[in-house]
This record gives sequence, structure tokens and C-alpha cells, in this order.
Amino acid sequence: MSHPNEPHYEVMWPLSNKAIDKRDASARLHDLNGKVICELWDVIFRGETIYPMVREYIKSKFPGVKFVPYTEFGNFHGAREKEVTSSLAEKLKAHGADAVIVGIGA
Repeated sequence: MSHPNEPHYEVMWPLSNKAIDKRDASARLHDLNGKVICELWDVIFRGETIYPMVREYIKSKFPGVKFVPYTEFGNFHGAREKEVTSSLAEKLKAHGADAVIVGIGA
């Protein structure tokens, strides 16, 4: 029940039509030996500390894995975001990426 002195607000529905079709996830890699894992980082939360720990852990389980560090790709968040993301698929393909670790966050 509204009162005559209460303000009236126009409201927009926050949901929209889907911009892309839903896809199934890629098959899981069960063995990372001989695979290339590329790292992407948005330079926001401790990646310089956490990525080396992640690399060390994965290498202890899969000694034949190869990593391409986040420094090869640039910061995909911020002023150069469009430039970095527009060339990302090309760079991943050029490095022969089998898997990608995207961002490290709190």
C-alpha cells in the first residue's frame, strides 16, 4: 500500500537477453605432462606470489608440464584491457596452450 507523500521510482529489470549461446565446458586434462599451461593475471591480487607456488605444486605432480608466465600476456584488466584481450586468442595459440590459469584472487 503506497502513501500519497512517498516518492515513486521507475525501475528497470536487471536481466537481459543472453549475448552468447551456452556451451559445454572443454574436456578435463587428466595428465598435464607434456602440456602447456598459460597464466593470465589481472595484476590485482598477489599473483607474483601465488603463481610461483601454483607452478611448483603442479610441477611436483606433473614434472613434464610447461608454463608460459602471465608476463607474456599483459594485464587484461585496466587501461589496455581491449588491446590485451583482442590479441589473447592469437597469443595462446602461438604458445600452444593446452590449458589456462586465469587470474588469482582473494
